[in-house]
Amino acid sequence: MTDDRVETVPGATPDEAGDDHAADWQARVVKRSLRTATKRSIDRGSALVRAAARLLERSNGDMFTVQDVADEAGQSLRTLYQYFESKDDLLLAVFEEAMRTYARMIGNAIVDLADPLERLGGGVLAAVRMPEFSGTGVDRGLARLRLTLAEVEPALVARSQQPVTVLVRDLVAEAAEAGAVRTADPDAATYMILALKSAFITGETLGNDSGVRLPGVVALTSFCLAGLGASVDDTWLEAVNGRLHLPDRITTLGPPSTPARRGRASRSPSAPA
Repeated sequence: MTDDRVETVPGATPDEAGDDHAADWQARVVKRSLRTATKRSIDRGSALVRAAARLLERSNGDMFTVQDVADEAGQSLRTLYQYFESKDDLLLAVFEEAMRTYARMIGNAIVDLADPLERLGGGVLAAVRMPEFSGTGVDRGLARLRLTLAEVEPALVARSQQPVTVLVRDLVAEAAEAGAVRTADPDAATYMILALKSAFITGETLGNDSGVRLPGVVALTSFCLAGLGASVDDTWLEAVNGRLHLPDRITTLGPPSTPARRGRASRSPSAPA
């Protein structure tokens, strides 16, 4: 009588073993190898993004080449293009990481504020003031990046700014629900706040082309809140500002280099934001 049984060999593939299903150990090996490869890719990509951010700061916001980034990261140009398909793709990653960091820092700044209107006012103050705590070159570079990339991929830039956008919209919606501000359209209110913030920061970092003096951060925040029907004065805003937890220094792509501290008043009515 013929024995038709298939003898399995240790280490054989499913086809070699006559089995349509992978063994458990094979599934575990594949999962582990994919996890390792994914982590390696993210680590290398992060190193390239950090290198680009350092170049932004050191060059005072001036442009640089992808070869410069590869050299700064200690990688080959070929390796860089394995992870980022173009210079714009890399710069978009830098911008995205910066927005994630800024959103985290704004959230940390208002952690002690419970009143919805104070949280909204504090959030706007912190958002406008964030560049005070990072390098001038980084801020100038980020402002240029936003303007440049918005011409190429505005939808991707919008997605990159989502962490900040969602945070501000939530603050607007919470204040409206509490009756502290009046708006039937939190999205529109968020747009106007962020547009003013971006214009203010661009004027501070790239140059004021309006022909008139820029407002201070308190005046800008007061204008935003007044536009939403909230009646606050500078004394109230200065008090909120003093309760913010702001970093002494932040890097574009990471947490503050020193413990967070209480907010302080801006250096002058038109202090850099």
